[in-house]
Amino acid sequence: MQRNEEQPLFLREDIIADSHQTNITVKAHSLYLPTDAQTNNLAIDYANLWAHLNNLYATNNVEAGKEYYTEDWFKQICRHYNGIVKTSIKRTDLKHELHIINWSSDGLICTAIDSNVVFNYQYFDGTEKNTKADIAVVLLFQGDRWRLDGIRIINENKIIPIPKSYPYEDCLYFPISTQQSNP
Repeated sequence: MQRNEEQPLFLREDIIADSHQTNITVKAHSLYLPTDAQTNNLAIDYANLWAHLNNLYATNNVEAGKEYYTEDWFKQICRHYNGIVKTSIKRTDLKHELHIINWSSDGLICTAIDSNVVFNYQYFDGTEKNTKADIAVVLLFQGDRWRLDGIRIINENKIIPIPKSYPYEDCLYFPISTQQSNP
């Protein structure tokens, strides 16, 4: 009988998550509020989740981040899996403002709106694009971490950097709406 030499999940080094950096602010608006320790744990796991979502976006490698997805969400993305692709677009999440809308009384379910998410897209030809998005997420605490059970991009708009000569340094971006308004 051959022995499986794969290490348990809690002993593996997560290179993708370890090399990821982002800025996350967590605010709770729920009837039940998380403790400071739960909020800190959520922020760390959420940052790691986005490291793997960015990797999934760039490579289509569903296996690399499967421990950050619930079984149902993992099955859903596997239905559309057609193999790992060569990276042509690199997405980086720069900033998150996670608003907890519902926190379960047992601390195992969290629904939230991630507003003002700032993404940077780097294309293979060297060009870049920045966007700001609002994203709804459902997270479940399973085992030892928060896992993604559902995600929906509410909107995503292109933004441009303010010119260096702009006199107001506290303003970072002008949003550019891609949606047309009805007269």
